[in-house]
Amino acid sequence: MAQSPYSAHQSSARSSPSQSLHATSPPGSVDTLVSYLVASKRSLGSIHLVHRATTILSEARASVESSTALLAKTTYLRRSLTSQLKLLRTIQFELETAAQGVQQEFQAVVKELDETGARLLESIDLLRETKVEEAFKSSAESEDVAGKETLHDFVDDTGVENIRQAMEVAIDNVQSSQHEMNQSIQTLEEDLQSINEVLNNRVETSGTESELQQPTIPDILPLLESHAREMAQALESLVRHFDLCATAIKHTEGGGEAVVQTMKGDAEDLPEAVGMGMDELQAPAQPMNEEERLEMLQVLENDAAEVDDVVMEIQDRHAEMEMQLDKIAQWRERQENAYADAATAFTLLDKISGRLSAYIAESARHAMRWSEERAKIDDGIGGMEELCNYYANFLHAYDGLIIEVARRRTAKKQMERIVNDAHTQLEQLYEQDRKLRLEFKSDLGEYLPSDIWDGVNALPPRFAINRADEEGFVASVPELPRKTVEDALRRLKGRR
Repeated sequence: MAQSPYSAHQSSARSSPSQSLHATSPPGSVDTLVSYLVASKRSLGSIHLVHRATTILSEARASVESSTALLAKTTYLRRSLTSQLKLLRTIQFELETAAQGVQQEFQAVVKELDETGARLLESIDLLRETKVEEAFKSSAESEDVAGKETLHDFVDDTGVENIRQAMEVAIDNVQSSQHEMNQSIQTLEEDLQSINEVLNNRVETSGTESELQQPTIPDILPLLESHAREMAQALESLVRHFDLCATAIKHTEGGGEAVVQTMKGDAEDLPEAVGMGMDELQAPAQPMNEEERLEMLQVLENDAAEVDDVVMEIQDRHAEMEMQLDKIAQWRERQENAYADAATAFTLLDKISGRLSAYIAESARHAMRWSEERAKIDDGIGGMEELCNYYANFLHAYDGLIIEVARRRTAKKQMERIVNDAHTQLEQLYEQDRKLRLEFKSDLGEYLPSDIWDGVNALPPRFAINRADEEGFVASVPELPRKTVEDALRRLKGRR
């Protein structure tokens, strides 16, 4: 009894070319059977898709195996890169911390320098604002002194200018060193960024390490194997259908030699495994009763309706396998790109390692240069502080001079008053003595002999109080306005 070759497939409601060929012919007629045979032979062209399925399965297995090995290498390389990059980032952080420390110290020193410079300029401005009193200038013997208008005219700004120029040079040197250090750190940052760009420049195709692990890849191979197996089984059913068609023609009156001759030319294009139907056509027919023949024709008619569905199923499975193979190819390409990126990143990392000593040396040079220039700046700050103190003492001394001049003038006036009082008293004593002497002479002088005492008729002695210093000394104590003295005294008290 004949058995249907499509027992594993469900019947489809679609119409097929084989149905259209015998739609007008009665079942079991020669024309109908020939149409079945032609449609069956056409369906056997699906063998090329089955062969392609085998190739796809082999390529997929090889790609998955090689890509899995490549993924393991890439994962190892990326982990190693991550470790190396972490170490380099630590070094970069240390270099940046050192540079920031120098920068903070530099800013603090510059702030101190600015504050000291501001105090120095304030002191100089005070010297410029403090005018020399006209009393001092009018009493000065030197024309140079008499021509000086302010206290600033008595000081030399050469020291201030020298310090300012030295500070500008030191600051320029530090800033130049800072610029070189920042460039060195920036170059290191660019080097590290270049590695990150290489690792992430194909995010969509390469992705991160977790994205490299495609969760669908392990399921693709079983799916491909299932498709290939189903396609092979479907092809076997088509071959059995073809053989059944050949058997039916042999047991049908009028099948004849014409069908055999018609199929011979086309059979040459079929593989050897599919040519069995042609042998069956030429071989003697096996005995078969009418009941078996009718059952065979019924099976053949049922199967003929499913030929196109089976062919389409093979085509669909083939298309699905091609699509899955393309996914595997894309995945493999991602692994290759990721591995190439990791290898390129390692090449860049090797170059960075070669330049790492230069970055560290630049940081050491920057620290040493800062130490040298800081010593110069500290000396400059010390020099400016000394000038500030000197100018402050000058201003203090000038106020003290004003107070001293006022004191001396007061003392002089006191001495002159005493001298004047003494002169007045001496003159009064002199006049009193002279008057009494004249009264004595008038009353008793005529009774005394002239030779009794030579000084009996002498006038009283005259006394004078004169300066005890050199007569040629003409320096005088200048007279200062009362407000000038009071202002100087107030400033002195304020400083104390």
